[in-house]
Amino acid sequence: MISRRWLINYVLILLIVVFTFIGNRFNVQTGYQPENSISTLKPQDIKQVRIQTADETIQLSKTEGSWLIESPVLWQANNIAVERIIGIVNAETDSRLPSDEIDLSTLGLQIPTAVLTLNQSQFLFGATNNIGERRYLQNNDTVFLLEDRYLPLLAQGIPGLIDRRLLPRALPLARLKIGSTVFDKNADEIIKHWQTLEAAQVKPYQPGQTPMQKIIAVLDNGGEIEFYQMAITPKIILARPDLGLQYYFHESHYYGLLAAPKDETTAN
Repeated sequence: MISRRWLINYVLILLIVVFTFIGNRFNVQTGYQPENSISTLKPQDIKQVRIQTADETIQLSKTEGSWLIESPVLWQANNIAVERIIGIVNAETDSRLPSDEIDLSTLGLQIPTAVLTLNQSQFLFGATNNIGERRYLQNNDTVFLLEDRYLPLLAQGIPGLIDRRLLPRALPLARLKIGSTVFDKNADEIIKHWQTLEAAQVKPYQPGQTPMQKIIAVLDNGGEIEFYQMAITPKIILARPDLGLQYYFHESHYYGLLAAPKDETTAN
């Protein structure tokens, strides 16, 4: 007589055979399956981004692997910041409902707080619910309840999306005029710092304050970009009036951004 232990083993073997047959017969995929993803878009396929809020509309495009802000200003974007936003296409949730089965106005989706357009696909941001601070989000004909971490990224606006370097390396910079001193790209580390050092913060420009001095960046083609030195302590503040922004650096960067070390010779 077959023991109970052997009978259990036979049953387990039979189940393994059956499940293996089903997997092969119906092409069942094993491993991680993002079936709860809110979109079929892939981040690498996104080339156009539009952010619409009550305050502004920002248009970005991707060229040769880098993001560019096209409007309301024309300047290099912070690639990491943009990639965080478009990462929404990989977000997952098990809370979803067809949009025609609910009153969208009760979820704040009739007049959305923000609209994010990735290529041609729109994501509408509604209100938050009362449990877990999750936000209602509509994509096509489906409403999702998603962790509320993407709207704050959109709400940062241009200061949160702009490249934090004063003059990105792609810009053909010839020299800097800081007060009465001229720094040439072939001779000074200051040029390098202006093109590689990232600001700790970027904020909207405050035009009411009188600048300490004007700084002019001269491009290889003869074009010029003006900066204002607004402060050097407790933080170095350099303003770009044309972009409407101010860049904040630690005061320890004074030598390297605004003046050469005392033991170095500068060109005049």
